[in-house]
Amino acid sequence: MQQIELLDLIIEPDKYTVSRHGNFINLPRLSFALFMYLVENAQTICTLEEISLAVWKRTEVSNETVIQRIRLLRKVLGDEAKSPRYIESVRGRGYRLIIKPVNREKTNIKPRQKKFFLVGIVTLTLIAVAIMIYRGAQQSQSNVSISSVKLRKETQLISPLLERGKYYFSIGQKNNLDRAIELFNEALELEPANVTALIGLSLALSKSVCRYNEKRSRAIKAKQFARQAINLDSVNSRAQAALAYSWDCLGNLELALEHYLLSIKLDPQNFNSISSAAYLLEVKGQLLAAFKLNKQAKQLKPDNYMVDLQIAHTLELLKFTTQAQASYERLFVLFPDNVFVNEAYPRFLFYQGRFSQAKNVIKKVLKREVERVDVFLYYAELLWLLEGKQKALPWFRRAAEVNPNQSYAKTLVQIMDNQLTSEKVNFKTDQLEKMVAEGNTWPDKYVEASIMSLLVLKNKERAISYLQKAVNSGYLNSEYLAISPLFAQLGESPEFYQLIDDINRRRESMQKQFLAEYPPPVVQ
Repeated sequence: MQQIELLDLIIEPDKYTVSRHGNFINLPRLSFALFMYLVENAQTICTLEEISLAVWKRTEVSNETVIQRIRLLRKVLGDEAKSPRYIESVRGRGYRLIIKPVNREKTNIKPRQKKFFLVGIVTLTLIAVAIMIYRGAQQSQSNVSISSVKLRKETQLISPLLERGKYYFSIGQKNNLDRAIELFNEALELEPANVTALIGLSLALSKSVCRYNEKRSRAIKAKQFARQAINLDSVNSRAQAALAYSWDCLGNLELALEHYLLSIKLDPQNFNSISSAAYLLEVKGQLLAAFKLNKQAKQLKPDNYMVDLQIAHTLELLKFTTQAQASYERLFVLFPDNVFVNEAYPRFLFYQGRFSQAKNVIKKVLKREVERVDVFLYYAELLWLLEGKQKALPWFRRAAEVNPNQSYAKTLVQIMDNQLTSEKVNFKTDQLEKMVAEGNTWPDKYVEASIMSLLVLKNKERAISYLQKAVNSGYLNSEYLAISPLFAQLGESPEFYQLIDDINRRRESMQKQFLAEYPPPVVQ
């Protein structure tokens, strides 16, 4: 059996143990894997990317997660970063195990023991022959017992890992999501077919993309884990919801909605799927269906602020402006750390043309250190209207830097910097049509195409045509079209105002249907 000596430490890889002077040091599996990677690459600088790839095989993790795990490992080993005995930080490059480990076999025999050892071997052989039959009869039972003990220990560890993973996921902040991802990964190391861990990991990865702008590749991996869970349990509502969320974060509205609705069919009490489906129905312009689902979600969780936020937006689109504003204001005060709340209230004020109030609210949002693309875009357009285009440019650029997965802000910056040619616009719009055919039917894709057609191609007719496609896909933000400086060049086009009137008539029609089904007390 392999035994590795590292100064005062004894490492036994086969047993996943580390000891010092006979006392075992408790290392979680992930920390042990990290330590072994450094040991195997002793005296070689290991970059954060190399460590991440080798240790977190199943998914991508942030550099901060790797650094935090190194800190935990050092703490358990009693190592000091400033005067390390084992692990050295190499500034700007990574980490290195300082000491070259000594590999030994646990059964190594010293020379002076050889004589006694040979005698012992003969004696033991005779004894072994005598008890062979007995041991043979007992071997199977013994193996089962050892395996059962090991399995029981691992099973006992899985449950706490899953509970802690769920806990950190529920908090929802970026660093806590990274912890949740790590814990679910550890559970899967012990039990690769654990459905709960697969679902938890999928949801946490998707959330890191949708909410904190992590790489799109995380959502792709989230989709894979969700599908694994579905293959193991095809009627699991949460597994379908995890798959829907991954599609949601990848921008495929149709497949996301399909799987959210399937999740609800499997479990009519699945709150997250109900509220998510309601949001996507609203994006598609189906306001009454969205409100109905939000009402159902509200009954399940009366105090959930995200449902209140979605209801407020539906009421806004149905032109119940006073009621919507009251809800936005309340949520803005009560939930200062929620990115969606911080995005919704200034957007509402901006769309209503209340520029001074919108500017003051956005300043509060910026003090809260909310990094959200749409917040920066609203601020950019607001400054454009109030102080001129030059004041807006830094905020367009900041929006583009926040989320590398979102093309809209990048497109605006390229337009401002005269980096988009007619050929590039035509290529991007061709790609858009392909994305739509695959299910990426978010209306704002057509809004982006309209802006490119107007500001780069100087083609007003094509710009209005794309806006019409956005409206046909469910786009209802007529206030934005009327107020945005990006569409100012359409101000003299009768077709543009006809399109805005068509949106408003559609909203007024839905308002009448809404009032027929839900009397005024519902919106008071």
